[in-house]
Amino acid sequence: DSGAPIALINSLGGTPQAGGTWSGPSAVVGGTFDPSTMTAGVYTYTVAGVAPCADATATVTVSLTSSPDAGVDGSVTVCSNGAAVDLFTQLGGTPDAGGTWSGPSPILGGTYDPATMTAGVYTYSIAGTAPCIGTSAVVVVGLEVPGDPGTSASISLCAGGSSTSLFDALGGSPEAGGVWTGPSVLVDDGVFDPTSNVAGTYTYSISGVACAAQQATVDVILLAGPDAGEDATVTLCSSSGSVDLTDALGGSPDGTGTWTDGLGNTIPSLFDPAIQGTGTYTYTVAGNADCPDDSAALLITVNAAPQAGVSGAFVLCANSTPVSLFDGLTGTLDAGGVWTDPLGDPHNTVFDPLIDPPGIYTYTVSGQAPCTDATSSVVIVVNPLPDAGSDGQVAFCSSNAPVDLLSSLGGTPQPTGTWTTPGGVAFNGIFDPASATPGVYTYTVSGVAPCVNDQSQLTIIINQAANAGLNAAIDLCSQDQPVSLLDVLGGTPQSDGVWTGPDGTISTGSFDPATQVPGAYTYTVNAEAPCPVAIAVVQVTVVPPPVADIVALSNGACAPAEVILSSAYNGPGSCLWILGNGQTVSDCGPITMQYDTPGSYDVTLIIDAGNGCGADTLTIADLVNVYAQPTAGFDPLPEQISTLDPVVFFNNTSEGANSFMWEVNGVETSSEQDLRYTFPGQLGNVYTVCLIAASSPNCTDSICRVITVDDGSAVYVPNTFTPNGDANNEFFQPIVRGVDPRYYTFQIFDRWGLMIFSTDDPNAFWDGRSSGGEEHPQDVYVWKLMAKDIHTSARIERIGHVTLLR
Repeated sequence: DSGAPIALINSLGGTPQAGGTWSGPSAVVGGTFDPSTMTAGVYTYTVAGVAPCADATATVTVSLTSSPDAGVDGSVTVCSNGAAVDLFTQLGGTPDAGGTWSGPSPILGGTYDPATMTAGVYTYSIAGTAPCIGTSAVVVVGLEVPGDPGTSASISLCAGGSSTSLFDALGGSPEAGGVWTGPSVLVDDGVFDPTSNVAGTYTYSISGVACAAQQATVDVILLAGPDAGEDATVTLCSSSGSVDLTDALGGSPDGTGTWTDGLGNTIPSLFDPAIQGTGTYTYTVAGNADCPDDSAALLITVNAAPQAGVSGAFVLCANSTPVSLFDGLTGTLDAGGVWTDPLGDPHNTVFDPLIDPPGIYTYTVSGQAPCTDATSSVVIVVNPLPDAGSDGQVAFCSSNAPVDLLSSLGGTPQPTGTWTTPGGVAFNGIFDPASATPGVYTYTVSGVAPCVNDQSQLTIIINQAANAGLNAAIDLCSQDQPVSLLDVLGGTPQSDGVWTGPDGTISTGSFDPATQVPGAYTYTVNAEAPCPVAIAVVQVTVVPPPVADIVALSNGACAPAEVILSSAYNGPGSCLWILGNGQTVSDCGPITMQYDTPGSYDVTLIIDAGNGCGADTLTIADLVNVYAQPTAGFDPLPEQISTLDPVVFFNNTSEGANSFMWEVNGVETSSEQDLRYTFPGQLGNVYTVCLIAASSPNCTDSICRVITVDDGSAVYVPNTFTPNGDANNEFFQPIVRGVDPRYYTFQIFDRWGLMIFSTDDPNAFWDGRSSGGEEHPQDVYVWKLMAKDIHTSARIERIGHVTLLR
């Protein structure tokens, strides 16, 4: 089955003709049989004959023999002291059993024994059955020798001693490249450090590929020895306290050692940086028979502590000369420090009280670690300058209210000072121009040392106030004689003032009510500054004779009518109304009266102001008109209306009215006495028709009637319906409007004229079924409708067809 393709014609006997055709279990292409793709069996070769000769045939029987399978090459590595290996299992693929093995060593049963056999290439062979040839596959065998970790050993080390290689402590001839494991992690190929590693058993392992790991051990024993700790470095400040040198070493040094300085002199372990200096100090712990002495070095650096002096204080005046801040410190201090102001900002060494704020100024000298910074401070107090303001001069009016003189000084005087009068007498500073003495007043503000007192002087002048009298008012009749307004003022006004009228023009001070305008007349008297102008006002009122006027509200209403009568007069006095209906009323305000009888009425108003300035009378003829109540009414013609004839005549039957307004559905339509109206003729509807009848604008009556316009007759019949259960267009029914239901017949006939449906109900419908519930077939059906118009009784007859679809 793995051989090369063959030409089947070559397997036929005799001398077959070419050009024939092959047929068999597999399709034959070109007369070739391919054993890798085609099926064994009988294959027939046919050569077509020419009539009358028949076709000639011959057959080839093909048999397939399986090819041998030795599998796929493989490899294996075994340990030289390992177990025997079955080489057949090391082959890949699916090798056939029963083959033979050959190789560097004789092999029995396909088993390789590393203890007796040589490594190399071993071949597995399978013989083939003709026409198939034999085949083979190989297994490459590698042999691994176990590693040599040496032999186990034991080692004793001093706890404070130097590092030792455990590899060198192994016996035999160990191979390099192994791995160490144990109580501590070892570095540098198994180097053990007695100062940091833990005693115990450490294992050296060499791992193999096929061979198991080989191991050897080293037992490490630590002997107690001297421990001087570890070298260290420390920096101290000269101002620090004494320190124990042993505490500064690293590790955990024994306490039995001794200290020596750089010259080899023995020194105590307590170190005082104030008297001892920078250097290297050595700590030595004596050893024993097994371990040598141990020592550790301590490098000490001593930095000098900074000095900032002793703090102090300054008390200055705001106008003192600048001072050096260093002058406020005492004691010893280092140069090169930094000054900061009370806010912590850098400041120079000079304090100027005119520009610098008072407070605590700090001097800081930086220390070299571990020395901290040294600081000192100067507290500066700056006393303010006393400020009495600047000299001034002020004039007061004798009518001024008492005033605080401090506000009259120049500058910004401090309020803590004291006043003295022109005679040197102490004074509270509140000056009353009406009673105090003019002159020079002195103001003194005391200074706080080292500041001196400050003074200022105020010269005061008093001028006499003007007098224009007191405000007044006067009422005059237009016919009164002229009056002197100065005599009307209250108080004791000066006579040298000036009068001005309501319009601001100069007046003589004499008022004539017959010719002059009433209002506010102002009297002005001037005075020497700072006294203000004195002003008084006389309010002059000229009372005119009363003028009667009448306004009537609700006039023209229906009887009984309520009428409101009013007048624009709102002055003093009394009013008398004569109403024309036999009634009189004494009241100036609006009055409400009821007139019960229709008619026209004269109204008279008499007004007396009661001030001796006269009275006025007004009569208005026919002022009040009262009308009789009208009655609205109308009749529609015809009374029954349809969309076939929607024109209606509305006959006005109102009484007592002289004007009219018609409304249809709230819309003003006509002001004629009668109304002819055409309603919409498309669809029937209900309308509200109203008539408003009026005898005057305020005397009306209205009436409304509901008019129904019926639909005219109409018939609509659809031509298709689909009773298929989808809830859409399921029924067949005429749509009729305006027909008399008493005279209604609807019938349906099939194509042979047989009536299959009939009804007298205009609301009935046909569902496509017979009276027994059976479905009629999809077809065209004829219908007939007979009815009467409900309004005209005219006969309606319609015939048509409808298509039933399912």
